Amino acid sequence: MFWGDDIIDDFLKEYDDEAKKRQLILRDEKTMSGKPHVGSLRSYIMHAVLADVLTDRGIDNIFHYELNDTDAFDSVPSYVPDEWTEHLGKRLKDVPAPDGKSANYAEQFGKEYSDILKDSKFNAKYYYVSSKYESGEFDEYIKLALDHKDEIREIYRTVSGSEKNDRWYPCQVVCDKCGKIATTQITGWDGNEVEYSCSAEMGDAKGCGHEGKKSPFGGNATMPWKVEWAAKFCVMKVDLEGAGKDHYAAGGSRHVSNRICTEIFKHKHPFDVRHEFILLGGAKMSSSSGVGCTAVDLYELLPRYLFRFMMIQKDVMKTINFDPEGDTVPVLFDQYDEVCRGYFEGSEDVKDHKNRIFELTHFHEKKDLKKLNRFLPRFNHISFFVQMPHLDVSARVGEMKGSALTKADKEEMDLRVEHAEKWLGDFSPERYEFTVHEEVPEAAASLNAEQKKFLGELAAVLEEKDWKGEELHGKIHELKEASGLPPKEVFGSLYVSLLGKDSGPQAGWFLEALDKKFLVKRFKEISNG
Repeated sequence: MFWGDDIIDDFLKEYDDEAKKRQLILRDEKTMSGKPHVGSLRSYIMHAVLADVLTDRGIDNIFHYELNDTDAFDSVPSYVPDEWTEHLGKRLKDVPAPDGKSANYAEQFGKEYSDILKDSKFNAKYYYVSSKYESGEFDEYIKLALDHKDEIREIYRTVSGSEKNDRWYPCQVVCDKCGKIATTQITGWDGNEVEYSCSAEMGDAKGCGHEGKKSPFGGNATMPWKVEWAAKFCVMKVDLEGAGKDHYAAGGSRHVSNRICTEIFKHKHPFDVRHEFILLGGAKMSSSSGVGCTAVDLYELLPRYLFRFMMIQKDVMKTINFDPEGDTVPVLFDQYDEVCRGYFEGSEDVKDHKNRIFELTHFHEKKDLKKLNRFLPRFNHISFFVQMPHLDVSARVGEMKGSALTKADKEEMDLRVEHAEKWLGDFSPERYEFTVHEEVPEAAASLNAEQKKFLGELAAVLEEKDWKGEELHGKIHELKEASGLPPKEVFGSLYVSLLGKDSGPQAGWFLEALDKKFLVKRFKEISNG
C-alpha cells in the first residue's frame, strides 16, 4: 500500500466522525532563517500529499503552511553580508531584507520559497505567523503559559530532563530600546504586563541592558519553541501535524509540546506522523548556515513532475539521499519512466502502489492523465545527445521511438533537453561528460595489441555502410565475442580512443552520432600505430 493511504487509514480510525462533520486541518511550518535547504521539503510534501489523499477520498480538508517570521535571527548565512550581524537577536520580521526590496528578511526568503512550492502544484494555504500574534490569536496561550510556568517547567523536566530554574518564564518580549527578542528575560508577571531586562546573550547577540515593563500581547512577545508549537496546535485547530523523527525521540520536543497542549492549554494534540530526512550526498543540511543545496536549486534542476515524483515515491519513513553530483538525477528519470510506462501499459508486474504514486505525482492533472502517455527518451541518452554539437536530437529521438513524434513527445523531449543541459552544466559527475578529442588521446598508448586489432576490425565494419545505433551496437558485440577480449577491454579501447577515458555512453549510439570518416581514420591510426 502507498504510504500516504496507510497513514490516512490510521488517521481516519480516530477522525472519521470529525471528517463527516467539518473540514479537517493539516499544518506544517518552516522558519525563514535563510534560503530553505532541500531537507525542508520532506515535511511540507508529506503534509501536502496527505491532504491530496484526503481530497481524493472526498474528505474536505485544508493544509495550512506557516512561514515563521517571529523566530530570532540567530546567525548570518554565508550569502548574507557580514553587516547583518548587528541584527542578530531580532525577530526575522524585524531584520531588513538583504535584497533591499522585500519588506523584511523573512519575506524575502519566504517569497522565494513559497513561489516554488506554489509552482509545484501542491495545495497549501500560506501565512506568516506574525499576523496571528499581532491579531491577538496567541494572547490566550501566552497568558496560560505565563500563569502556569511552573507546571510547564515540570513537563520539561519529566519529559526531556531539561531543568529550568524557578525564575524562568515561557515567554520573551521585544525590547523597547534595541528591538531584540532573543536577549530579553522576563523577571515578573502581574497578569497583565511583564517586567523584563535586555541583558542576556545569544551567540553574538548581546542585550542592550534596558529594563522595562510591557504587555506581552498583540505581537509583543513569542514563546519558546516547544510551548509555541503547542499553542500553534490550538490557534490553528490542527487535526494532523507531523514532524521529523528526531522530534519524536525519547524526551523529544513533540512529546513536550503534546503534553503542554493537552495539560496546560486543554486542547487535543494533533494526530502524530513521523518522517525521515532528505540527505544531500549523505549529510543533513542547515538553512541558517547557508550550507547545502537549497530547495530552490533542487526545484529548478528537475521538471515539476520529477520533483513531485522524487518526493512522493519514497516512503516517508525512508531516507531520501539526493546527490545532484552523482547518479540521482538520471536514476530518477529512469524510475519515473518505468512507473509511467507501467501505468499506461498495464503490465501485470506493476504494483498498485506504483500506479498510486503516478496518480499522486500528477494529482493536479488528474482530469486528463491520458495526455501523459507520451514517449519518454532515456535521460542518459538525452544528456549524451546534447553534448554532440552536430547531432539532430529530434531526429534521434524519433528513431528511438520508431515513429513520428507527437506534440506531447516533442514537449517532453524539449523538457529533458533543457534539464540535461542544466544538470551537465552545474552538477553532473565527470563520467557523464563526454568530450571527443581532436587528436589521439595519450591514454591510447596503453592499449594492447588485441585491443588495437579490435579497433581495426571496427573501422572496417564502419566503412561497410551508414549504421543505425542499435544495429551497430549489436555488431560491436559480435566483434567482442569473436575477439575473445573481456567486455571492459573491448569497450574501454573504443572510449579511450575517442574520449581519453575507459567509459562512455552506449557504444552503438555514441558512434552513430559521430562523423564516420573521423571514426575510421582514428581507429585505423591507433590500430596501425
